[in-house]
Amino acid sequence: MISKNVDLSRLLASLLLVFGASASANGNSIPTITTPQGVFETRTDKVPIRPVALPAVPSGYDDIDTFVPFRSDSHDQFSWQLLKTVLQNETAAKNVIISPFSIKLVLALLSEAAGADTQTQRELANTQTDIRSQNNVREFYRKTLNSFKKENQLHDTLSVRTKLFTDSFIETQQKFTATLKHFYDSEVEALDFSNAQAAADAINSWANNVTEGRLKQLVVPDNVRSSVMLLTNLIYFNGLWRRQFANTYQGAFFRSQKEQSRVEYMEQTDFFYYHNSEKLKAQILRLPYKGKNSMFVLLPYALDGIHELVHTLENDELKGAQWAMEEVKVKVTLPKFHFDYQENFKETLKSLGVREIFEDSASLPGLTRGADVAGKVKVSNILQKAGINVNEKGTEAFAATVVEIENKFGGSTTIEEFNVNRPFVFFIEEESTGNILFAGKVHNPQA
Repeated sequence: MISKNVDLSRLLASLLLVFGASASANGNSIPTITTPQGVFETRTDKVPIRPVALPAVPSGYDDIDTFVPFRSDSHDQFSWQLLKTVLQNETAAKNVIISPFSIKLVLALLSEAAGADTQTQRELANTQTDIRSQNNVREFYRKTLNSFKKENQLHDTLSVRTKLFTDSFIETQQKFTATLKHFYDSEVEALDFSNAQAAADAINSWANNVTEGRLKQLVVPDNVRSSVMLLTNLIYFNGLWRRQFANTYQGAFFRSQKEQSRVEYMEQTDFFYYHNSEKLKAQILRLPYKGKNSMFVLLPYALDGIHELVHTLENDELKGAQWAMEEVKVKVTLPKFHFDYQENFKETLKSLGVREIFEDSASLPGLTRGADVAGKVKVSNILQKAGINVNEKGTEAFAATVVEIENKFGGSTTIEEFNVNRPFVFFIEEESTGNILFAGKVHNPQA
């Protein structure tokens, strides 16, 4: 009889694009959205941890795990540059989590509304760096979102929803609306923005339903009052570890050379894909979830090595490290961590070449028709809220058969140590498509 703890990673990203009429630029600024309290589940139990009953593992659960990196020699360049820019700009020892896929998806939607052969369209098209044409962009997202849907039906782990909310006097172009529905699984809903409270309540109710109560407040009435459209995207990920952690304890986490804190750790020894990269000066470990998603943890050699890692890590080097990973026996010690993060991407995107959607010269004719707003719409803000909760939910006793497999290359049987007791970088990858769903860094697991 083997006793195991079920460990869940709960991640949520919400993205909000705020549109204003470019003829009245002064009305486009909106206040920073305050991260709502209680969006993500919060642990209320204290150490020592007491076992609680868990539902049985489904009999059809497939525990065979074979990892082959997504076919490419690098991650898509825009997602990588976006992530690296955010990590480098966050100079404080602060936890960060963003969803590059969410940003990339809404920029693809905006490219559908951009005027043909305009600077706006060219800048947006450049964000889809791994896709050659507009038709290919549409097919890429149609297939990707369908893949996510099928995966969610099997494992109930990943939900991606997009919706364009417009003021009731706005008429969207029919071709644009049809394109959103067919290729991007997105909808358009008209609300009376003059009643800002009621409109905000309707949008928040939708977000609450999509995220199963994790996100109760996506917008506030001021967001609605200053806008003519709100383009929203929600990604909710709830992953069950494929290999569950058996032990928990409290120990020291070294935030810096002079600062440490007591945190809850999870521990297990099993076979994982792992690589020790002298080039990156870091260890890299793959922790697979049930389904097609995995978390990759990059652990610097040095106690304060995260700053160097964030600034020197290159796209092709990381992909090369993934290709070099081998399945070996690893003793994994990982802290539970739980935090929220909010980012305004306007300046970040402008630094990456996406500028005109924020200017009065923005060309987004596909969004609207009618004399009042046609040719007068621009994006005023792109806001993202994200959160992650990596924890274990209890203990279950069940019968299990363990098959010992030797190192497939017949090498050493040494157990590698992967002790995450210092700041680290992580990302969640959907391995069938290569999309980076979430990524960030952790300086303080208990923040």
